[in-house]
Amino acid sequence: GRIIDSQCLAVKMPGPHSYTGEDVVELHCHGGALVAHLTLQELLAAGCRLAEPGEFSQRAFLNGKMDLTQAEAVADLISAGSEMALQLANQQMQGKFGRRLTEIYHQLTEIRMEIESRLDFPEEDLDWQPPETLRSSLSMLGQELRSWSGSRRQGEILRHGIALCLAGEPNVGKSSLLNIILGHDRAIVSETPGTTRDSIEVPVSIRGIPLRLVDTAGLRAAGDSIERQGIERSQQNIAAAAVVLWVMDAAGDLSAQMAACPAAPDKVIYVANKADQLPEAPSPLAPSEQLVYTCALTGEGLEQLYDALEKKVWQGKCLSENEFAVSARHAEALEKAAGNLQEAVEQLSTESWELAAAALQQAQTALGSITGQSISPDILGGIFARFCIGK
Repeated sequence: GRIIDSQCLAVKMPGPHSYTGEDVVELHCHGGALVAHLTLQELLAAGCRLAEPGEFSQRAFLNGKMDLTQAEAVADLISAGSEMALQLANQQMQGKFGRRLTEIYHQLTEIRMEIESRLDFPEEDLDWQPPETLRSSLSMLGQELRSWSGSRRQGEILRHGIALCLAGEPNVGKSSLLNIILGHDRAIVSETPGTTRDSIEVPVSIRGIPLRLVDTAGLRAAGDSIERQGIERSQQNIAAAAVVLWVMDAAGDLSAQMAACPAAPDKVIYVANKADQLPEAPSPLAPSEQLVYTCALTGEGLEQLYDALEKKVWQGKCLSENEFAVSARHAEALEKAAGNLQEAVEQLSTESWELAAAALQQAQTALGSITGQSISPDILGGIFARFCIGK
């Protein structure tokens, strides 16, 4: 009996053409927390209920509107922290990964049919393929699955990001470097050593890499208890980070400053900051050296720093535009399927047809768990539980 919003839009979407494949009605009210809240309360009072996390995408999957890889990509699209992560999610939503897995699944079905026909009609002289041909086909498919599994690290980076820690001794320009990377002043900058007392964490995307950029307190023998706590947190952040930018004073003793870095060398990029204070420009360094000269006041050297960061993060295995990177769940299933195919190859070498057929069936079960052709309700519920409500 009261008006919440006098101008609304109700859109009817009849199945099976809606997102879920079912009859759907969308209500569009004006923006604002109160209007949406009161509208929702009226709907609940009229007998509606709140959607479970990921319920709409789960219904779309169960109704055959998308396979499980596409449904998972919806969550990846929403949580994407960089353009590269967004591109990865969009490619998976288009179904390329799922379609190729389905093709392999059907190929394995055809090979199983041939193997099982040998078991059912051993005396018949049918047009069977030689065992060597079957083994070759299965080996090639196994290699393809393992190559996808090898993209797990890239997929995890793009989906979840990595921690990038700015660390070093006091007054070397860590906070200034943080500010110029972000493009605005996020941290207090002062010539007084020990200004940064606590860690500052900011999400940022650099060259398509989603990062959690952490600025830490300068490492030194601190005097007061507050600074000591900040330094303890700095040491924890350095240990937990995937990559550490160890910031140094370019005009100081670089060898001594590099030796003071507590992080493992394989995850460190040494940054000689304040390069503008050098009497002459530093000579170019060989690409293999993990030392970059920068000036946080002018931005000089930032592109070289980003080059080094890309190389450190991707380890020479950055994805091309048309590739996709698998999740941890996908990688585990791919490895299992590839192992089953290898077992089938070995069984075919001794013409153990029954054991080869069993191995192929296990491989298909593993692949089906990725696309949703064979997956338990518990695992399915766990996948959609990480979605936000209403997606």
